[in-house]
Amino acid sequence: VNAAMCAQILCSVFGVTHLVNTGIAGSLCADLDIGDLLISSDAMYHDVDCVHFGYTMGQMPGMPVTYEADKTLVELAFNAAEAVNPGHTKIGRIASGDQFVAVKELKEKIIANTQGLCTEMEGAAIAQTAYRNKVPFVILRAISDKADDSAEMDYPTFEAIAAKRCAAVTRTLAAALA
Repeated sequence: VNAAMCAQILCSVFGVTHLVNTGIAGSLCADLDIGDLLISSDAMYHDVDCVHFGYTMGQMPGMPVTYEADKTLVELAFNAAEAVNPGHTKIGRIASGDQFVAVKELKEKIIANTQGLCTEMEGAAIAQTAYRNKVPFVILRAISDKADDSAEMDYPTFEAIAAKRCAAVTRTLAAALA
């Protein structure tokens, strides 16, 4: 909710022309390791459940199932990420929900329902806000863990590394947009 409210303020008050969201996520994919970067192809909710009303799992009523990231922003973000962290960037679906995923069974359920490559807590809300405002968006996530109980690095250590990496990618992306 807070992410959507902030994105709406950026659209309504500041008239942004693009939304770029960065942060960390848990990997849902064996090919995404801690420290790798994921650029969104699209984003969807993994915990919205209105299937009894005829909607697809993850679909908000009246909204699409997934929110497609802007293809130009995806390409520019991928190139920027590869410049910062060569060979460790993928493009794929972001699965968002209001919970920190740290249990293998929940991870497997999210994979089955979304085919997402990572899970986090705000990307789909920002993507939905961008969709409603007709503002192109892209999401960048640094992988912090495997979304199970196998964490190898303490969070504050990883957070500092991820923040520097995401900031460098965002600066490179901003320069490409200028």
